Parts: sequence; structure tokens; C-alpha cells
Amino acid sequence: MLQFHTTGSRRSFLQVGGLGVLGGLGWQGLAPGEESGSSTSFGRVKSVIFVTLYGGPPQTETFDMKPEAPLEARGPFKPIPSSVVDLHVCEHLPRLSRLLHLGTVARTLSHKDTAHAASLYTHLTGWPHRINNQNFPATPDDHPHYGAIVSKLKPPTRQGVPASVIVGGRILPQFKGIGQTGGFLGKVHSPFVLSEQLRRLLARRGELTRLRIDGRQRLLQALQNRARFLDQQRPAANYGTVQGRALTLLNSSGFIPAFDTSTESDRVKDRYGRTPMGGYLLMARRLVEAGVPVIQISDIPVGGEQHWDLHYANIFKRLKGNLLPHLDQSLSALLGDLDERGLLDSTLVICGGEFGRSPWIDHLSNPPQGGRQHWPHCYSMFLAGGGIRRGHIFGRSDELAAYPASKKIGPWDMGATILHLMGIDPAGTFSDRQGDTRRVCRGHVVQEWI
Repeated sequence: MLQFHTTGSRRSFLQVGGLGVLGGLGWQGLAPGEESGSSTSFGRVKSVIFVTLYGGPPQTETFDMKPEAPLEARGPFKPIPSSVVDLHVCEHLPRLSRLLHLGTVARTLSHKDTAHAASLYTHLTGWPHRINNQNFPATPDDHPHYGAIVSKLKPPTRQGVPASVIVGGRILPQFKGIGQTGGFLGKVHSPFVLSEQLRRLLARRGELTRLRIDGRQRLLQALQNRARFLDQQRPAANYGTVQGRALTLLNSSGFIPAFDTSTESDRVKDRYGRTPMGGYLLMARRLVEAGVPVIQISDIPVGGEQHWDLHYANIFKRLKGNLLPHLDQSLSALLGDLDERGLLDSTLVICGGEFGRSPWIDHLSNPPQGGRQHWPHCYSMFLAGGGIRRGHIFGRSDELAAYPASKKIGPWDMGATILHLMGIDPAGTFSDRQGDTRRVCRGHVVQEWI
């Protein structure tokens, strides 16, 4: 049980009884706003992990519960106190509730797009899609994924390491992985996608002898020379660069071993959980150690079906049965593990989806669905580590968590803050693959977060 000790309006200490999960964190409780980020936050972050809860987790069943809301709006779950004064979260996030002092809960993100594909694009690029409220496939003229921006403007210094990796496969492959490409920067800057098939291939890397790899490299060079002879220099150069990067990664002694989680102890695997999400977040920690700057975790089941898209009457059964418990165990393990290894101060962890869910339960459709619908107008995000303000609650929603009541921000503002922390000027410009000048970001740094 958590016991809070306060002096006046400020908390001084938190005593935790029988909670081994907090061991080694050296934790001291914080009142909201007690600790702010350093004024030298620019470039503080070495890696960012996007825990992408695709489909739209409900804010009212996670970080912005409304127990006093009318019956037709509130769900069956109860709020519990967290390690931050005045911050209550869902009862099915007990482990995470003890670690929320490590970051900021932002409750007032808002945009206007209700489509999964377009909203995911906004979440992962920081730009609204040009076709609003539509599930549209990726195109070469799209804005680039955050990892592609880092690849272009601040690539990793460690040899053989890509700028970004997508763990769990690209979300919405039927729409060409919208929001998860190099876009107008070109394929050479696209994230490295780790699907289950590729994981199995990498596990057999030892079967690729030095002779076979060298042979492939010579064949690639011959094809490039032939293409140049046929006056197709631009495609050949692009092909060669992309394929050359793949060969470099295949030969990497630091990057490829990060995928081999078999070297981790049973205790560590049990801590993260023997679930896909647990395995993905364990791999994320290993990729941070390998020096990968941007890591996207795709929280989708095998087969790519929607995960947090909770329209139907089984919404609370799914939340209680697997979605919330799996997130609770794996994310709390990641935060604790990063902190214990001294990596959290330089690693930014972002957890949330492309939007939230409607604050009322659907009893009016014909036939009634009983779930919650898409809702981009007000939703929550949890950010921790990497210079993010600790023990902070940002913004306030109205009585239903339907609209921001204060401090409304857009996902592009979150993007500007991420880029700032990674040492990239969000107000800057860069050149696309055609040589045209483009803005890096449309948002503004959220100063209260850092």
C-alpha cells in the first residue's frame, strides 16, 4: 500500500511496503510540478521509444478517469492513487501507477482527424495528413517518420546502427505502413522494420558465410555498374545505397545481437512478461544499448489486426483481460530497467495512441455496440525520461474527458518537443530528395514538459 507523507502542500517522502518492483530505483515522491527539466534540455536525449498503442486507448480507462461522470459515460473500472499527488489512474495499471513520478501525464492532446491511418500518420510524423478523416496509403510525398528525420539530420555515430527501428512490424501494412516511411526524404531514410519473419532470418545470420556476403556485394556492384552504363544513375544510386545499408547492418557486430533476447535471464524475461509486448519492450531496451536513436514499438497482435480499437461490447473484458495488464507489466519493467541501468535520463519513452476513445459508451447505434468510438478531440499521453519533467500532470480535460479545459496542444507540439530533446531544431528546414526546402516541424516545444 502506498503511504504519502506531506509537509504543507508538498510531499517529502513515499514509503512503500512489500513492493519489490521499486527496489533499486532510489525513488522520492514528487508533488505535481515539483521538479522541472534542465534549461539545457536541447540534445539531451540519445534514444526515444514510441510505445505505439495503435487503435486508440481510452483516456477514461487509463490516465484520465472520470469516476463522477454520468453512468452512460463512466466505465466499470475504479481509479487508484499513483506515485504522484492528485494523480489517479486505472486500477488495472497498478505497477505503472507506482512509477508515474518518473515522467509527465499529458491529458490534453487534441486534433481533428478520426481515421486510424491519417491519425497514425500525424502521431509518427507530427503533421496532419493532407486528406482528413481518411484511411489513405503512404506515398513518396508524405512527411517522414521521426526516425527518418533523425536519419537525415542527426544520424547515429555508431557504425552499423540504423537511425530507427520498428519492432513488431509496420502498423497498417494494407496502407503501405502510412506514417512509417522515409516519405519525401526517400527510402534510404526509412526505418528498419523488424517483422517476425525478419527476426527469424536474423537468428540464422550465422548461416550467411563471409564468402556468400562478399559474393552478394560483388553482384550488387556489377548491377550498379550496368545500370549506370544504361544511364539510370539516380535509381541505381538509390538502390545501391539502400542495399548497401542492408549489407552493413547484416555485418554489424553491435546492432544485430540486440535482437537476440535469448541471452537475457529468465528473471528479466519474467519481469517484462512472456507476451509479445513484453518481448518488444525488452528488445527496445537492448536497441537503446546498441545506440539506436528512434525505436517504434507496434502494439499490434500477430497478423496486424487492430488492437486498441475498442468499438464493441467486449471493450472492458479486453482491457481487463490482456491489454491493460500486458501494458502495465511490460512498460513498468522497461522504465525500471532503464532507470536501474542509468539509461532513463538519456532515453525518452512515449506511450499512447493516435487518438483516444469517445467519453460516452455507445448505447445509441443500431444495433448498440456498447464500446467507445474514435475520439481525437482530447486524449492522454505518458512521457518519461530524457529530460521530461518528473511527477507532472499537464493540462486538464472537462468533466467527461471530451475536450481540453486548459493547455490544449497538438501532436505536432509533442513532435517539436521530441526533436528539441534529440538536438534537432524543430523550427529548422531541410531538403527533400528533389532538393526542395521543407520545414522540419509545424509545432512548438512544450516548455512545461522539460
